[in-house]
Amino acid sequence: MIGLAWVSPEKTAIEAIVAGIVATLATDLWLWLLQIFGVPPANWALVGRWVAWMPHGVFVHRPIAATPSIRGELAIGWGFHYAVGIAYATLYLAISRLVLASGPTLISAMAFAIALLVLPWFLMQPALGLGFFAAKTPQPNVTRIISISGHAAFGVGLYLGSISTSFL
Repeated sequence: MIGLAWVSPEKTAIEAIVAGIVATLATDLWLWLLQIFGVPPANWALVGRWVAWMPHGVFVHRPIAATPSIRGELAIGWGFHYAVGIAYATLYLAISRLVLASGPTLISAMAFAIALLVLPWFLMQPALGLGFFAAKTPQPNVTRIISISGHAAFGVGLYLGSISTSFL
């Protein structure tokens, strides 16, 4: 729905789910295309390992690759990846409609997605033992560029996913 009002909780949930999945798929497509140029694929198993250790009280790893693996960590990582995409879409739709008093726009979706970089740079990457701004990775600048471009792809997908629900 492109209008300013949220019609029903059910439609709102469907909008957020669709927008989040489309945005996350756009990110995954972009990361897949980068593999053609030799960029290694995202390792969602390591993200799954990070998430799987949280109930055990372990939130920070030095580095995550040295932490013992957990059964099903790849599935956990992929599930977390898409759940976060849906959560981000929910937040974006709420901000765009309730705070900005507008429907989704490409500019607001891109700005929102780029702003989200604070989470991997200041939370996830340090918790995985990769340092702030991926400073402890083998090629920090390359990692940062991949993060920025992946979030930009998420922004495009977020906009497309958001407007696609207007046909529901």
